[in-house]
Amino acid sequence: MVAAVFWKSPQRAVLMIRPRLIMLLGLGLIAVTSIVPALREALPDWVVRLPSEWLLEPAEPINRFLAWLSRRAEIGPFEVKEITRGLAAIIEVPLSVLQGVLVKGVEVPVPGGEVRLAALPWWALTAALALFGQWAAGRRAAGMVVLVCFYFLVLDLWDEAMLTLASVAIAVMVGAIVGVVLGAAAHRWPRLDSFLNPVYDVMQTLPVFSYLVPILLFFGFGPVAALIATVIYAMPPMARNTTLALRRLPPSISELASMAGCSPRQRLLLVLLPAARQGLLTGFNQLVMLSLSAVIIASVIGAGGLGNVVLQGLKSMQLGRALEAGLGITLMAILLDRLSRAVASRRPSHGRATTGWKGHPVLLGSVALMLWGWLMVQAAPASGAFPEALTWNSGRLLDGFFGWVNVTFADSIGAISDGFVRHLFRPLKAALVALPWLGVVLFVALLSCLIRGVGLALGLTAILTFIAITGYWDMAMTSLYLVTISVLIATLIGFPIGVVAAQNARLGGLTALVIDTLQTLPTFVYLIPVVMLFGLGDFPAMVAIVAFALPPAIRYPMDGIARVPGSLIEAADMAGCTRLQRLLHVQIPYALPEIMLGLSQTVLMAFGMLVITALVGTRGLEQETLVAVSKAKVGEGLIAGLGISFLSITADRLITHGAARLRRRLGQV
Repeated sequence: MVAAVFWKSPQRAVLMIRPRLIMLLGLGLIAVTSIVPALREALPDWVVRLPSEWLLEPAEPINRFLAWLSRRAEIGPFEVKEITRGLAAIIEVPLSVLQGVLVKGVEVPVPGGEVRLAALPWWALTAALALFGQWAAGRRAAGMVVLVCFYFLVLDLWDEAMLTLASVAIAVMVGAIVGVVLGAAAHRWPRLDSFLNPVYDVMQTLPVFSYLVPILLFFGFGPVAALIATVIYAMPPMARNTTLALRRLPPSISELASMAGCSPRQRLLLVLLPAARQGLLTGFNQLVMLSLSAVIIASVIGAGGLGNVVLQGLKSMQLGRALEAGLGITLMAILLDRLSRAVASRRPSHGRATTGWKGHPVLLGSVALMLWGWLMVQAAPASGAFPEALTWNSGRLLDGFFGWVNVTFADSIGAISDGFVRHLFRPLKAALVALPWLGVVLFVALLSCLIRGVGLALGLTAILTFIAITGYWDMAMTSLYLVTISVLIATLIGFPIGVVAAQNARLGGLTALVIDTLQTLPTFVYLIPVVMLFGLGDFPAMVAIVAFALPPAIRYPMDGIARVPGSLIEAADMAGCTRLQRLLHVQIPYALPEIMLGLSQTVLMAFGMLVITALVGTRGLEQETLVAVSKAKVGEGLIAGLGISFLSITADRLITHGAARLRRRLGQV
């Protein structure tokens, strides 16, 4: 085809090739100039690093603005601080009630004083949750509910687990309401959607530490502030899934509602949202999982619960107890994930003769059981206590085991760590930090033009230049080097596993089960055993990032190869290809766009874990966000957090647009 175009119109062909050739030559020239030390030293100083007098200092104006906004700004007759604290008081009511019902007890005002009512007993709540699990997903789910509840009881983590459950429940409720409202509004007004999507990108990639301090300024220290931070972190997938689910509905559904005389509000509430139920519940499932993953970070500003146990264990180096609580969060996440998926996959039965509570006897029975248990514990408070003789603390055993591992294998562990640091970490870090900022920006800009066009190039140039002119470039390169190494290692491990698993159905099922389990683990759970084994520093941080980012590096190659059309495989077999030739020349090339999307997800997850590794002594933008929380430096935390967000957005946009371009060239769209 190219030869035919060139034969018919050689001048047109030259015009088509020349801009691309110029860009490729420009990329090569920039890369060589940036990498070769002799050429780099010949560049002007401002090309390598901006002089200090050229740098912007937006942190201080941000600090002053937020201080004014949180202390003296007014909206009508009310101060902004009064409005935000009033909103916090409103949210605190259901949170306090639910925490009281589950664990703390409830104080009821009566004439002449207050009466304290005990919380639900553990046995009634466990039985009620098991009945709900039976209704939602069958006997195995009910058995899993019982096992998880006894895990918390035996390890004396019941109260902390119930505090976490209450906080997550309210956060999910608030996040679901806000997400559905924003998602429906974005569906109705496309311009709003084009504005909200970049905001969601920043919300999902901005480290939570960056907006903990502003939340403290407006909402104070405590569970409510932690709940709001959780909602900000977990809500975007709910909003995006709402918009996507509404857009996927057939136009005939909306037309039918209009023909029936529905107003826009009635059409949305009574027709469109119920019809998009499955998509909404998928977003709800993601909301639940992200809320649970944020509980440990939220404990920094007073969330309490299991997250606080993990955080205090890390601070006091009682890592066994921290691991117990972290595994408890994991079990709760797996359980809620399974139950929410089961509820999302249920189909309404329109042929039932009964409606309301009569149509759900199991749910009615669980409510009755909780009510009976609550009445029992009021009459006999001792009936709500779990026997102390059955509790057990495995924290010391875990600490002793990991201590033995450290003593026994100290030389091997030290040799591996030193080898990575000396031969890989330091050279790559030095190389990235030495790169001229302008060379990196121009390289990304030209690459963006080749992949997508001028629009993407301008956007990525702007956000990378922002990092440079705010003085955080060296920190950004320090963060980038650790992410680069981690993504490279995760890809080298995950890609072969995904390829092999795609060739074997039984191995693929087992791999998918392991991946699903790994994806439910909160970030801190990866950090605890790594600190136990390797201590502090960049090497344990890399191990934690690789472990956290490994699932997409496995899943996407596995799914991409498994989705290769059977006709292509049959054609390769008919052509006489061996199994290896078929894999290398047919399956992997066809699945390459999917594999690139997996690489993008691996990068995003690596940046997500990078923020947590600041607790083990990494030095980069992530450390700056953590220091900002401890010193209440709002501006510095936001700028450093935006730097991490911009790095991850840059990598994601380049890879995803490159995958889309490759998909078009392969004729997959």
